[in-house]
Amino acid sequence: MNDQRLELKEPLKLKNKNRGFTLVEILIVLALIGIVAGLAMQNLGGIFGGGKEKAAQTWVNATGPAYINSYLALVGNYPTTLNDLLSPPSGVTPFVNKASDLNDPWGKPYQYTLQANSFELWTTSPEGKRLSNKDPSN
Repeated sequence: MNDQRLELKEPLKLKNKNRGFTLVEILIVLALIGIVAGLAMQNLGGIFGGGKEKAAQTWVNATGPAYINSYLALVGNYPTTLNDLLSPPSGVTPFVNKASDLNDPWGKPYQYTLQANSFELWTTSPEGKRLSNKDPSN
């Protein structure tokens, strides 16, 4: 028998060399995503805070007055407090379902003052801005 040896002049190379991501590379990418997300989240407080202010303005200028004027039409006089909207005289359906419906977006109760033939509804934002149905800028 002939002893023939096959000599390889070049080492065998893999034609399809698969290379995945290392753990370090994945961790670096995740850290960068976390940093970018953290920077973006800092601005969300201002965005949502403005929405709360708009919601409060809408309540004092439209929703609240609609409840109070409906109460006047059905009962014959203005409510003495906003809690009267929860429990009107017998025979009249409540205008709001729960006391929290009379709270502003920051969780404080809306304020109500009965005047001669009108009323004022208002609340104050955490920044100290007064939002009122009597303020022409609202």
